[in-house]
Amino acid sequence: MTLLPVDTDVLEDVCRDIAQDNYGFIYVSDQKSEIKSAYESADIGLVNARSLSSSDMRKALTEMTADEFVDLEQLRDGVFYVDPFGVKGNMNITRELTNLFGQRLVVTGETLRSRFSLAIDDMEFFADELADRNYVRRITAGKRDYYTIGPQLKEHADDVGLDSRLEREASNGKIAHGDLESVIDVDATSDVIRYLDREGYIVDLDGEYLVEEAIDEYARYLAERIEDDVEAEFEDSSYVLRTAEFEQVVENEIDSRFDVLSTARSVRSEILESTRDSVIDRLGLDRGREMVEAVGPFEDVVEDHARRIRTDLKAEQDQLPGTLPEWVELAEDHFEELQVSNATEVNEYVRDAVRDRYRSLVNEEEFGGMAA
Repeated sequence: MTLLPVDTDVLEDVCRDIAQDNYGFIYVSDQKSEIKSAYESADIGLVNARSLSSSDMRKALTEMTADEFVDLEQLRDGVFYVDPFGVKGNMNITRELTNLFGQRLVVTGETLRSRFSLAIDDMEFFADELADRNYVRRITAGKRDYYTIGPQLKEHADDVGLDSRLEREASNGKIAHGDLESVIDVDATSDVIRYLDREGYIVDLDGEYLVEEAIDEYARYLAERIEDDVEAEFEDSSYVLRTAEFEQVVENEIDSRFDVLSTARSVRSEILESTRDSVIDRLGLDRGREMVEAVGPFEDVVEDHARRIRTDLKAEQDQLPGTLPEWVELAEDHFEELQVSNATEVNEYVRDAVRDRYRSLVNEEEFGGMAA
């Protein structure tokens, strides 16, 4: 029987080290030899017991849980817990979860328990600890809980998680129902799919799913399908459209082929904006606040108009103007006659561009670029 009290400071340090390697848990029946050995080999003062019996160990641990300055919690007889989540979190837990979710999109509580070698009675407690710290997110399906990676863990994990996995599995931004079932790979597939839909990971498109993380990829697919018809709209309007008209053209072309804008209302604006951006890139468009132009073809149109007006003006005049302002003034009627659209704003935009190019052209060819 120990006559001197147990050195609780030393015992606390011993338990903390052991718990840190065991995801926070101390199972006295399994680890008493380890605790005893570490305690007795530590630097213990003369007023404290230098040896540690099993009964003294259990008594001291139980008393320590009542000390508000000791971070030790008793879960049940012989089982204690030391919070392993420090400022940076427990790297053992982070590493295990990252590896686990790198292999599986969704896991069962039993998978978590097995991965961390926990007693059955400790699974729910540990899952709550992980969920409270956003290391995992709980998916309740009927009477069972499933788990997927949480936002806190994602900060430490590269390319791991629901959104990343779904994005990798998607084709043209979508994933078929059967493929999604294979990725989830748990019994409560329908419950998990509803969770993914509710939490904004996917959008149900009736038999297949739009992956929200892959909207840009889906938009590129849409843009490829509609670009020829969008380009035709530009050809009919001298390669310039009002910005609002361009946006409506893209929307109409999507609607004429797909029902995604009515089905995926929650991400409708994101789909439209990303598709417009993709069309702009594919067709080499320049979008301004008021107008969108197909840069290369529009410049060719402007060049043709400017040269034709210059040629016509030279043919009309018995004596050519002597100054650049006179050249421009004489051409005003020709500018005003330009009409490429039913929209006044488009016609004015084209006229301004032709007028500017005409001025530069005359200056270059009539005055050697020296006119004011």
